[in-house]
Amino acid sequence: MRLSVGIGLYTGQGSDYRDAVPLAVAAEDAGFDSFWVTEHHGLPDGYLPSPLTLLAALAPATSRIELGTGLVLAPLQHPLRLAEDAVVVDRLSGGRLVLGLGLGYAEHEYRAFGVDPSSRGTRLTALVDALRDAWTGLPFSSPALELRDVRVTPTPTRPVPIWLGGYAATAVTRAGRIADGHLVGRGAPHIVDAASAQLAAVRDPADPSFTRAVNVTCVLDAPGGGAASARAGFTAQQLVYESIQAGRPVYAGLVGDPSGSAGLALGDIDSYVQVAGDVDAVVAGLRAVLHGLRDWANVHLVLRVLFPEPDPDVQLTRLATFGEQVLPRVKEA
Repeated sequence: MRLSVGIGLYTGQGSDYRDAVPLAVAAEDAGFDSFWVTEHHGLPDGYLPSPLTLLAALAPATSRIELGTGLVLAPLQHPLRLAEDAVVVDRLSGGRLVLGLGLGYAEHEYRAFGVDPSSRGTRLTALVDALRDAWTGLPFSSPALELRDVRVTPTPTRPVPIWLGGYAATAVTRAGRIADGHLVGRGAPHIVDAASAQLAAVRDPADPSFTRAVNVTCVLDAPGGGAASARAGFTAQQLVYESIQAGRPVYAGLVGDPSGSAGLALGDIDSYVQVAGDVDAVVAGLRAVLHGLRDWANVHLVLRVLFPEPDPDVQLTRLATFGEQVLPRVKEA
């Protein structure tokens, strides 16, 4: 197994977007391999709407760490603008962009952008082909996206890796067939196992060109972990998520509908955390995740340890603590 470990997900809720710069620098200094941001629109808590714009700001402040979108809501983007913005981030970063794409689920976002949600799967498939054609620098067409004889310049410094997210069997299968990787956004064991089975049906797990990526929500109950702040921030974030998920087909039925819940659907925030405890417990939990992915040649864990918290110093300390006490032991495994 080739293992890389990243940090995510920066969402910007309740904080100054400028905090992302020292957080990304701290993640790089701590030895992590990637830093991830994500996207939503029109949420009342200031959720980040422009992930590539933020990554463009992080690119010159960092030198080694990969910069990932987890995920760009692909059907809401104009394909040419997305292709061009990705090239800008790739060039600013010296070839460190990982472009994660997903469908999203919030009806208000599709309505705001005037996009028919019934077309989203078809658009995403066409978009992956169009992006690869665009990054050759040659004129290309994509009738499905209403693009005819268009060109994107300049070209990226390398072929930008495209990872797809999604939970439904069709979404996971799509990722296995056309993408460079699949990102599981909610790393509960039954979700990871379902994705493994679906991907293995269309992609050889031994293929080193394909990445199995999994977000794993971690809370470190140890000095430097900022556990109370992490749980409070995650609770506030999860309540917002569930307010827009209620009554909608999200997570492909792998997670219960939160409709009718007065608070969190699962009762307490620890029910949403995949790995928690002291350093030994967190290391053991992450090793268990890796054991479940043992058949895959290329694995990327994204430790979800950044939450909407008012004090960035707590998160900076947490990144350093994970880097010193958790990351070396996980990579040894």
